[in-house]
Amino acid sequence: MQELISGSISISMKGNLGNYESADAFLSISGITVETTDEEGTELLDGKMKISYDALKLRMAEKIKQLRSK
Repeated sequence: MQELISGSISISMKGNLGNYESADAFLSISGITVETTDEEGTELLDGKMKISYDALKLRMAEKIKQLRSK
């Protein structure tokens, strides 16, 4: 049996800290193949990826606020 080629969906975020400084965050979902259906792709993007992205966005905003206040 031949293995399927798989890919990933990635999102990166950069937060400006001021004074020419920034913070980066990266989120990726892998294992997407040519057999991944539209429904499965939508579930990943609107389900697991959205939950992770929302958590990452909130955490990034909190960290940037902390770093700016120093």
